[in-house]
Amino acid sequence: MSNNTKQPAGVRVEPADICWDDQGQPKSADFDDFYFNTDSGIDESRFVFIEPSCLPQRWSKHSGSFTLVETGFGTGLNFILTWLEWQKFRADQAKASETSNAANESVQLTDTQPNTQHLHYISIEKFPLEQHQIAQALLLFPSLQPLAEQLIAEYPLLIKGFHSLQFKHHNLTLTLIFDDVSQALPQLNGPVDAWYLDGFAPAKNPDMWSEVLYRSVARLSRKNTSLATFTAAGDVRRGLLGAGFKLQKVSGFGMKREMMNGEFVQSQGPLPAVFEDAKPWLKPPLNAIKEIAVIGAGIAGCCTAYALARRGLAVTVYDTHGIATEASGNPQGAMYAKLAAGEATHSNIYVQGYLQSLRWLAQQLKRGDGWDDCGLIQLACSDKEAKRQQKFIENTDYPSELLHALSQQQACDVSGVSLACGGLFFPNAGWVSPQRLCQELLQHPLIEFHQANIEQLTQTENGWQLKAAQNADVSIKNASHVVIACANKSQQLLPNCYLPTKSIRGQLTYLASSEYDPSAKLNLKTVLCGKGYIAPAHHGKFCLGASYNIKDDEPKMRLQDHQKNFAYLEDFGEEFQQLHHTLKQQDATSYPGRTGFRCTTPDYLPMAGPLLNEEEFDREFTAIRKNLARYPRRSAKFINNAYLNIGHGSRGLTSAPLCAELVASYICGENFPVAKDHAEALLPGRFYIREMVRNKR
Repeated sequence: MSNNTKQPAGVRVEPADICWDDQGQPKSADFDDFYFNTDSGIDESRFVFIEPSCLPQRWSKHSGSFTLVETGFGTGLNFILTWLEWQKFRADQAKASETSNAANESVQLTDTQPNTQHLHYISIEKFPLEQHQIAQALLLFPSLQPLAEQLIAEYPLLIKGFHSLQFKHHNLTLTLIFDDVSQALPQLNGPVDAWYLDGFAPAKNPDMWSEVLYRSVARLSRKNTSLATFTAAGDVRRGLLGAGFKLQKVSGFGMKREMMNGEFVQSQGPLPAVFEDAKPWLKPPLNAIKEIAVIGAGIAGCCTAYALARRGLAVTVYDTHGIATEASGNPQGAMYAKLAAGEATHSNIYVQGYLQSLRWLAQQLKRGDGWDDCGLIQLACSDKEAKRQQKFIENTDYPSELLHALSQQQACDVSGVSLACGGLFFPNAGWVSPQRLCQELLQHPLIEFHQANIEQLTQTENGWQLKAAQNADVSIKNASHVVIACANKSQQLLPNCYLPTKSIRGQLTYLASSEYDPSAKLNLKTVLCGKGYIAPAHHGKFCLGASYNIKDDEPKMRLQDHQKNFAYLEDFGEEFQQLHHTLKQQDATSYPGRTGFRCTTPDYLPMAGPLLNEEEFDREFTAIRKNLARYPRRSAKFINNAYLNIGHGSRGLTSAPLCAELVASYICGENFPVAKDHAEALLPGRFYIREMVRNKR
């Protein structure tokens, strides 16, 4: 269960080295080849990849998630054409449904209707094009511009690793993996329904067409998984035959003589029938989904409910006090990724989560309505922090669009106030109202909300029975699956599970602008983070916080915590120091604010995924007490259909959407939106496994 924290983090991916010919066609300088057929790129892509894969026919017989993996994203042409086929298929399905119901009005199928079919397109690219290059290349195809514009709007920064993009109203996920194929494929968990083996020719790109590729394709495929590729090279053919594919050579497109397609039959090659190297604690059993209950309507619970609902699943959310009323009830939360050099797993997860959250916010809320990407400065407000930031900049390689260092004068110019130091600037970060985001997410028509205190969970033959307090609007409810997302209260519902979380009290202070309050003169433009944080004034008040108290369960606001928050103002420059001086002369008990209780874990990563049956696991996998690497190759035991999404601490705005997608992928049997190593780092049972390895349990 190692987190590999010694590995370097923040690897910037070098963009593809391309040139453009006289007709505006993109050509790779690295591989001396064009990205698509210079005469008819659309026809070539359809002929080589889409038509042999028989996608519409297979989609019509497929329920749940259909996964397609491509090697070589290039300009995104294959993806957009596949998306177009998916769009037509869903429209035809809607039309057929309309006809069968004798409806006269046109129906547009969107992700707000109960259709559990979902397309997960995964594409691996070692040398990705930059956003403007993709835009330029796709201008060659005017008919594709509506979808091309959506892709370009969501296209991620060039950072190594996984980038999971969701397209609203399309039941579609694109996971872009910027990495070498030999590194990326082992991080997929499968299964895969179709392969596009694209990329440049084996003679020009031999590193991609390797034994790792063939073994990974075999491991991830299942019966009747299709494969299409533009090449018919002998080495590729032999590699795929050995991996278990039945292949046929057919005429290639245009001037190309031959290409190949086929399907996985397993018995073709010398490899064993099962190609499984995923650790068994990452593979819970899949059961029929009827209705899903999510307990907790904070940021973790609401994001999870939405991730499931956008896949066409009915979800009921329960919360004792209402929507985002506890730790997620802050009016303004700082949303950014606090990163550290030398902690690759943590940093990579939080960077991916941060970028995921930015995409969700742009889709769910309008700027000014619950969020503002005004930027955020992580201040170097002490010698220790300044040295830490300097070391971070020297030892990481993130794009400046993600973050970059500011001098003291630059920080003053960006923030609009007189700061005494510089810091790290996140230009797309800012503040978010968790409550406003939660309210919007729960507007999905497949989500139902009940204000109810769920006191007990009982596993039944058909799933779970939820028992609520007598004063709730629902006393007993049944669900096939349950996701526990109620932070520190989760242990009460799961008394037999090892959940080593801790509660940390936080108190905010609200500073209202008024005639006697100097804050009325402040024109703060960005969020500032020092020992505390302050956001630009919203609705006439500043949000200042937050205190950090361990082993403290006092729900009422306290004078000393307001004073502690006032002291944070010393980090925020001359104007705020003057404000602090003024506040010290006043009665702090008159200031409004709120308290909340963060839920954190020992390693400061969330717990997201299925719950191990610890008693059974201990008995079946006791061998890991001697050597973790020698775990038995058998299925692990889980608490059936029970999942967790907790432990986000003060970073829920950054981590909750990504963890929600991970939990949804477990429930639906999809490929993870994160690398397998990262899914393992987030697994709720990791702490129990570590205790076993240390012989402490």
